[in-house]
Amino acid sequence: ATHLPAFVRGAQLDRPIFIIGAPRSGTSLLYSILRTSSKLAHWPGEAHEVWEADYHPALRGWESNVLRADDVEPIPAARIQREFFLVTGKGKRLIDKTPRNAGRVGFIDALFPEARFVFLQRDGRDNVNSLINAWRTPRYRTYAIPNAHSIPGVDPKWWKFVLYPGWREDAPGPLEVVCAKQWSLSNDLASDAGKKLEPERWIPIRYEDLVANPEDQIARLMSLLELPYEDAVKLKASSTRTTTINTVTPPEMGKWRRENPQEIKAILGLIAPTMSALGYALDDVD
Repeated sequence: ATHLPAFVRGAQLDRPIFIIGAPRSGTSLLYSILRTSSKLAHWPGEAHEVWEADYHPALRGWESNVLRADDVEPIPAARIQREFFLVTGKGKRLIDKTPRNAGRVGFIDALFPEARFVFLQRDGRDNVNSLINAWRTPRYRTYAIPNAHSIPGVDPKWWKFVLYPGWREDAPGPLEVVCAKQWSLSNDLASDAGKKLEPERWIPIRYEDLVANPEDQIARLMSLLELPYEDAVKLKASSTRTTTINTVTPPEMGKWRRENPQEIKAILGLIAPTMSALGYALDDVD
């Protein structure tokens, strides 16, 4: 609370860091490493209650959980700024990891004009495969929707992860189409918004590169974020080679071929434009 007077005087958070990406793209892994820094402070867990207290889809006709700059309202905006301001403490920078914020970059930019965005990208085939697996578990319940969906093989009362514009049209399923759209729209919305930001505020990173060479990738990120590469962060980065974070099954490139090959092949056309835009090749799919 001793930090509040500065906020009342109109102080801004110093270059807050927002990790974004499609759900199941590896944001939990990246967050677990970066938040080890002594220079960063974070909300306990994911800050959905901060972002959605005034913007929950139930308050907005269940249209989606996407937010844009013109959705900013003075009182809710001040509450969000205050909540994060209080959690940072003096001399620290905020780090937040909320995958749904991939569809809220313009909104966040309006709230925090010094924000840095770390945009984690993952091959759509593996990412959609992971989403399919996650939907089929009892975990990751996101929204208790007012009318049950009829997606085969999953709990009809719950919508999981991104509630994207037009989701009702896909409520009958199949599941792989829902997951493909969650991945594509998350990446498309983030990419489009990122093009409007200054280059130093937009930092893309590939999940595949992070897993293959965590030490070098984190060193690059810390430099771009203007943070020291502390020993604790280095140790955490190195440990990711043997430790998994928030996974349904252990990480493995191309796991979709073994787990959900037919579902992934069925949605290749849906994800192809976004895959291409992100620089991923759609070869060798048989």
